[in-house]
Amino acid sequence: MPHKKILHSSKAPVSRSMGPHVKQVIPSGVEHLDPFVFLDHFGPFEKTPHFQGVPPHPHAGIATITYLIEGSNRHVDSYDHDAMVEPGDLAWMRAGKGIVHAEGIHDPNNPSKIIHGLQLWISLPAKDKFIEPDFFHYKSSELPQFTIENTKIKVLVGELFNHSSPVESLSPAYIFEIKQEADSTIEIPIQKGYTSGIYVIDGELETDAKTLTSNSITKFDKEGETILINAHKKSHYFVLGGEPLNEPIVAYASFVMNSKAQIQQVIDAYHNGEMGEIKMTY
Repeated sequence: MPHKKILHSSKAPVSRSMGPHVKQVIPSGVEHLDPFVFLDHFGPFEKTPHFQGVPPHPHAGIATITYLIEGSNRHVDSYDHDAMVEPGDLAWMRAGKGIVHAEGIHDPNNPSKIIHGLQLWISLPAKDKFIEPDFFHYKSSELPQFTIENTKIKVLVGELFNHSSPVESLSPAYIFEIKQEADSTIEIPIQKGYTSGIYVIDGELETDAKTLTSNSITKFDKEGETILINAHKKSHYFVLGGEPLNEPIVAYASFVMNSKAQIQQVIDAYHNGEMGEIKMTY
């Protein structure tokens, strides 16, 4: 099967708003990887005794996805969800018409001091922009994990090699976590017409005659049906993408809608208290 070709590859820059411990992969390192509109790589960094995480803030029009590589991350929101996300867990918050949440809040009962992970935003289809909000916590043990020739694969979202994630995404998408040994090769099938990208946490890979190193984001074309990946060093990376929505993207702060009118609608809803407030202590 023909291999996908690289369209763009670059190092993810440090986030200008979140500080030196956060790299903004999408959209700063690469433009939107439809349906994904945002990806931050946070950590690893040490929680201090006074660490308060990300304070309450609203979202609408997207699903936020938090995946922990190391540490713990407490999620609380205005729909009364309260979950402690552990390493390997996936937190999926369907913001829809609007929800307020806080995360990374210090938990005095959890001794973990190092936190490391990813947060992604996936745009909801136009028909689901104003869906009722919800939150889903998937434990690491619920997500398929398997090994192919010394390459460890975890299917966070989507399906790969007949292993399907339980995560239900309204926007057809996939996220695969891959840990590949040095001097090895793997071929990842990707449906023709789907977007695809690789974000390298650590290591050194080669694909389409280009070397990919730590903190690099690479976007591929929609042609071809596989990505052939050679690992020069032991590597840890994520492959992600999906069926493009091909819909207008209008973003303002933590809202992602299809028009300016919709942005104003959710701003007004937030200021009118329609997205609720976080009632539990944190």
